[in-house]
Order: sequence, then C-alpha cells, then structure tokens
Amino acid sequence: MYKIDRDGENKICTIFLEGVISLKSAITLKEQIIKESETGYNNIILDFNGNVHIDSSGIGAIFNSQKYLLEKQGSLKIKNLGHETLSILKIANLDKHLNII
Repeated sequence: MYKIDRDGENKICTIFLEGVISLKSAITLKEQIIKESETGYNNIILDFNGNVHIDSSGIGAIFNSQKYLLEKQGSLKIKNLGHETLSILKIANLDKHLNII
C-alpha cells in the first residue's frame, strides 16, 4: 500500500502511496501517520506518484489525519495527485481544504 521515507534532519516523513486507498487501507494509513507523528515526524507528505485510487474512506482518513497533525503543530501535504483524484476533490470542493503541492 505504501513506502516510507524519513528525513531525520528536517523531521519530514514522505509516504509514497500505491494501489487503492479504501476502508481497510485508509485506517492503516491514518494509524501510520499517527505513529510517525508520535515519533517526532509531524510534517507528513503523501505522495500519490503512481496509479493510486482513493475512495471516500481514504479522503476521510486524509482529512482526519490533517486535523490531527494541525493540532500537533504539524502539517500534511499532498503531491503528485492524479488527474482523476484531483478532479474528484475539485468537484466536491475539497481541494481548497487540503495542502496540495
């Protein structure tokens, strides 16, 4: 589902997503983000570089993770969104509430 790269110097964790982010994998992703935050990586980048499909559970996990990190004075950034996923976020007007880089 994902690979992780940690930049210890800057305390940034990049999670490279793969495949389908649905109910089960969304829960796992959220748990991983919390785990990274608890070990000092409060700045998380979700990299969608690949053929990633996300459903409403995945979107919910991202929003909840973003809220969690903001409460910890951290950040959640999203990059390399595919056209389909970005279109879904724009249609739902959710792209304005995420930090897409």
